Amino acid sequence: MSKNWSAEDNVKEVAEDVFFVQGPAVNWTILKRDEEFTLIDTGYPGNWPLLQSSINFLGLAMENAAGVLLTHGHSDHIGNAARISAMGIPVFASHAELPNIRREVLEQVTVKDLGLRILRPRVGAWAIHAIRSGGLSDVAVPGVAAMTQDILDALPGSPRIIATGGHTSGHASFFVRSAKAVVTGDALITGHAVSPVCGLQLLPAVFHHRPAEILANVEVLKQLGAEIILPGHGPAVSSLDGTIELVSDGSYSPFA
Repeated sequence: MSKNWSAEDNVKEVAEDVFFVQGPAVNWTILKRDEEFTLIDTGYPGNWPLLQSSINFLGLAMENAAGVLLTHGHSDHIGNAARISAMGIPVFASHAELPNIRREVLEQVTVKDLGLRILRPRVGAWAIHAIRSGGLSDVAVPGVAAMTQDILDALPGSPRIIATGGHTSGHASFFVRSAKAVVTGDALITGHAVSPVCGLQLLPAVFHHRPAEILANVEVLKQLGAEIILPGHGPAVSSLDGTIELVSDGSYSPFA
């Protein structure tokens, strides 16, 4: 699925020095300041060449990273974080998410959780891509550290931490105030391989560690008044009046 992917087609400057990268199945965001940048999420392990390509496309190199921020500890978001950490680049996440990222616990959907849904075409295709992209490999990040707002204030983009737990215990979103843009991770998406719809939506409940908390995140994100939404899956969307209207709560077949 990634053989035809190119940085030219998939790296978009959505606001000054804010670059959204839409990967074959999962996204990441780059906040640039001169020769430095902040990277938010890192894709699957198999996305390493694409991740490097997106950074190089902006005239940067991985060594220029001032820090990496992780929305949460799922394989498709932290797949290259350990590799980057080994380069001496600091990797941060919320304190509550550290056990998941270090793989002291695992808050992530499994094949057992999916059950017979795995036989449905969309779900099966997603699972195959996840496996081929390294989703089952060891992606633990021993060196991840707890982020604070003071740490983030010093990074390019100065993103603000927004607690959006439920998908995982310590899931975080990031609000870039200067751009009125919010990086939502998997708290709010606009598309997914298992989804039959496009637009602002939630993942099905089986993908969430605490599904009952997910709708509350929509209210939290609404209060930001963000005009640009940068999701973990699906394309970036603009909402000039800052409204968030869901096209789906994730309760479609075969997850109804």
